[in-house]
Amino acid sequence: LHFIIQDTKLQVFLENRKYQGKNNALMLSIILIFIFKCLLMKYFTHTFTTVLRMTQFMENQLMIPPISLSLIVTDKCTAACPNCCFGCNPSNNNRLTMDEIVGYIHQATAQFSSIKLLVITGGECFTLENDLDKTIEYAHKKGLNVRVVTNAYWAVSFKKAYLRLKDLKSQGLTELNISAGDEHQMWIKFDNIIYALIAAIKLEMTVAVNIESTPSAIINEQNIFNDARIRKYKIRDNGRVHIIKGEWVYFKKRSDSLAPSCVQKVVNRQNRCTSLFRDVIVSSQHYVYACCGLACEYIPFLYLGNAQKYQLQDLYNKQFDDFIKIWLFTEGPAKILDFVRQKLDKKPIITSGWHICRICAELFSNPEYIECLKNNYKEVMSNEIVKFSFLRQKLLSIYSNILRNEKQQKTTNKENV
Repeated sequence: LHFIIQDTKLQVFLENRKYQGKNNALMLSIILIFIFKCLLMKYFTHTFTTVLRMTQFMENQLMIPPISLSLIVTDKCTAACPNCCFGCNPSNNNRLTMDEIVGYIHQATAQFSSIKLLVITGGECFTLENDLDKTIEYAHKKGLNVRVVTNAYWAVSFKKAYLRLKDLKSQGLTELNISAGDEHQMWIKFDNIIYALIAAIKLEMTVAVNIESTPSAIINEQNIFNDARIRKYKIRDNGRVHIIKGEWVYFKKRSDSLAPSCVQKVVNRQNRCTSLFRDVIVSSQHYVYACCGLACEYIPFLYLGNAQKYQLQDLYNKQFDDFIKIWLFTEGPAKILDFVRQKLDKKPIITSGWHICRICAELFSNPEYIECLKNNYKEVMSNEIVKFSFLRQKLLSIYSNILRNEKQQKTTNKENV
């Protein structure tokens, strides 16, 4: 894997931003594709500008800034779900110290002005107790919105749930994300989910309940909608409340009746990967990952480096030297898997209904596929870089609009005060 990562670095971006002769044809072909697309879109008058932008793009203007920092603060959890993607359980004591947490928040916000959200997850982040309060308070002082991901083990009654969330909201907590479902409820009472949800509603917080979705699920979103304690709050009409069918992936223990697909909602296999180039993710062991997808622990390709040895900015930015990640971002693992299978003269794998992370794991766990990618990726490189440039510009435009709206909202709030 290390070899292919090095080999698939974008060859068009060379040392000292100079192009070697062998890449001139590639650069020219990309620029011509851009011009042709401009003509088709009736942007002929902007062709020169487009070519100029393409030249800047070729000089390594690839980076998409991250919008959030995700800290997997601990691997300790009050539950021991058999298919936990991070292998968390009550006896796993790996965690970031308070100094390390503060250090990563400070470093990330100093190096990326685009980061506006801190996601605190685990494991079970509420096991940090007072350190969780300190983390939220510090992030709030840094101007970040804060989301916590929890199984709600602490919400043993409405009163306790309300008081705990009230304290955290006063520190700067803006969003509660609750994990639920058959595996979670083996360890946590369903009542806890209801208590935490009602408390968040009363505190006017944004709250999401992410429910494991499988064909044989006993607990689903209807259990929440139909609960007598919830009905009066009319959560279907509450824009702050989100009940989500979480796509549960079985990497470890899976009954034969659930293979090959364990998701109730069939995932469009043509989807590109939207988890890349969005977050800076740091684990409890200081590993930095390219995405926070369900398979990141199982795919070495997604490991970027150790945050104790390198700066977060350097680890995040080096992704854009790796064409395979760009290809995943533009096309998704299903199309890349089809490409590989075709090159190997093998029939396509029927992945309809597979979670996108499972397809990614299938692709990067096979040495034959990796070798095939290494030998053939250049066939699609120029076209995928063009696609990436359009996607990048679209995202940057969206981010710019969001920031503009946030500034206007803050100005309005100050005027109201």
